[in-house]
Amino acid sequence: MENHTRLFTTSQFAKLHHINKRTLHYYDEIGLFSPSYKSEKGYRYYTYLQSPILEMVLAFRELGMSIEEISQYMQNRSQPAFRQIIDTKMAEIDQMMKQLRGIRKLLVEKEKHLALCEGLDLDQIDFATYPEEYLLISQPITGAYDDQDLRVLIEHAQSVPDYRLYNKSYGSMIAVEDLLKENFEANECLFTKIAKSTQKADYRLKPKGRYIRAFCKGNWDKLPDTYRRLLDFAKAQDVKLTGYAYEEGINEMVISSMEEYVTQITILCEGE
Repeated sequence: MENHTRLFTTSQFAKLHHINKRTLHYYDEIGLFSPSYKSEKGYRYYTYLQSPILEMVLAFRELGMSIEEISQYMQNRSQPAFRQIIDTKMAEIDQMMKQLRGIRKLLVEKEKHLALCEGLDLDQIDFATYPEEYLLISQPITGAYDDQDLRVLIEHAQSVPDYRLYNKSYGSMIAVEDLLKENFEANECLFTKIAKSTQKADYRLKPKGRYIRAFCKGNWDKLPDTYRRLLDFAKAQDVKLTGYAYEEGINEMVISSMEEYVTQITILCEGE
């Protein structure tokens, strides 16, 4: 070792690179990155010349590479091998960003529902404007919300890209013509809101426009009374309803019993 070469102890070199000294011990033990010099008593010493190599290892760790992957590359460094790392990690990062955007979109949707519930007047029926939405449709359901309907829900949810039961907005649909006949349990199918890019053959378009909106708190057996109030409101406002009633639970992740469950009902106003 030349006299002008500065030696760092393990603690000093770890501090220089903002890592724990145990990391350097581990890297040495597995042969990934070893000290420049070891004394007869086993003390490890590092030099400035080793800093670029260590920083390369640390950069690869930040990229999520395993110790084995880093070791293989460090033993066979080449332009094609580094190109492979770049391509692989760029693809992984793109996928991660896509997932994070999806998670953020979900959180924004849940935050809107939470804010809506916090200031909710259950007696209020009003109008709300909604954008065009794409809905993935399930097979028919009974409307009894029994084991059979739950099976349909699970199977339907599993058909949705990136499935998790609570990471999408689910609901059920009833034709307005059934509501006008007071067939309030004539649920036609379940729906899931999806991105336009994931269209399938069994999707429907929920039109943009002005909708009548009402809320029901409690079990689904309370929905008929809410529908009667909603229909009376539409009649009083001289509004003709069209298409479907869309039922959607908006607080299923924060309740401890069905008595607290809030269902949002929206129905398109004709000509809006």
